[in-house]
Amino acid sequence: MPLKWVLTKTCKNCKCPRDGHEVVAEHGARSRLGFVANHDSLDARSLGYTFVPPGLTSARQVDQYYSTLPSEEVPKLGSKGEMLRSQRIVRQLPKQDLSLSACKFVEPEYANSYQDFITGRNQVALDVGLAKATPPNSICADCSKPIHSTQISVTALRLGDAVWHPSCFKCKTCDDLLVDLAYCVYEDNIYCERHYAEKNEAKVRRLR
Repeated sequence: MPLKWVLTKTCKNCKCPRDGHEVVAEHGARSRLGFVANHDSLDARSLGYTFVPPGLTSARQVDQYYSTLPSEEVPKLGSKGEMLRSQRIVRQLPKQDLSLSACKFVEPEYANSYQDFITGRNQVALDVGLAKATPPNSICADCSKPIHSTQISVTALRLGDAVWHPSCFKCKTCDDLLVDLAYCVYEDNIYCERHYAEKNEAKVRRLR
């Protein structure tokens, strides 16, 4: 049973997209993924945002980071960007891909291979990016253009020293900004969890 078969994309009641009205946890992607809360991070709401990238240590850095994104992508409280973030959390990080307990109608013979996929993904592919000051002479891993050392960049520890412009930290498949910097690595590229799972459907079938 491919992963997409256990994902319900529409509400059974109104038939509208689930990401249009599903309640998203205040703590966002990190909480949804089951990661330990980062207590050293800035308080996003006190700065007027619903999310602050991990790694930033001042309001100035946060504003500098978001200044590189289109205004509609910035998750300010009460803005279109806040709504887009909530939708991306649900779309890019479907609960059915994150925990067997969130799946319905999964037959017992599929449970072990499904759990093997989740365990393997968490060990080798899934992580959250960090925003930081850019090292000198840095080149964006996506667009291959320079990132000035005065700018904030994003790094993905699972890909070593690679850095990205904030606007270039996107899923290789859907070209959507990776929500809350949550990513999966597959063949040296970054993906949202949904499309990483789709890439691995054949592997999941072989595990059964």
